[in-house]
Amino acid sequence: MARKTKAQKDLGNATKQIKDTAKALADVTRKAADVASKTSRDIAKTRDAKKAKQAAKVAQVAVAAAASAAAELVRTASKKSQEGAKRVSTSKEMSGAKKSARKAATATRKAAKTTAERGRQQSAVAVKQAREQSAEKIKQARERSAATKKAAQKKTAKARKTTKRKAG
Repeated sequence: MARKTKAQKDLGNATKQIKDTAKALADVTRKAADVASKTSRDIAKTRDAKKAKQAAKVAQVAVAAAASAAAELVRTASKKSQEGAKRVSTSKEMSGAKKSARKAATATRKAAKTTAERGRQQSAVAVKQAREQSAEKIKQARERSAATKKAAQKKTAKARKTTKRKAG
């Protein structure tokens, strides 16, 4: 099995943290739904709710009483909902979700940073190799050019000698 690079490890870690965060958020949602249903049951059990029911039955006679009871019910429901929200925000599921989200954000940042660093390193290595290859090719071209020049000079000198011999 091939070794994992630091970037791959960081990316895997970030993915894991994001999955954990999603799970934690699902837990918080479940907790919020449970608290909301319990709150609605609590509201239905309150004296105000019962009063509102009775007042609604006798609504033809006492419209004003029903309205006041309904207003009282709204106030009570609002108070109970706030208490429920407080329970959700301080629940262990919510604190777990916060921690998980924080870890996921950190891991994602780290993975992005590592990937960028790795890219810079690889491009620096590539540039260095390109320079070395270029220098090598230039050296070879100069050597070939010098060899060709030398061979041409030799041939010309030889040709001059033979012409002198023939002429002389």
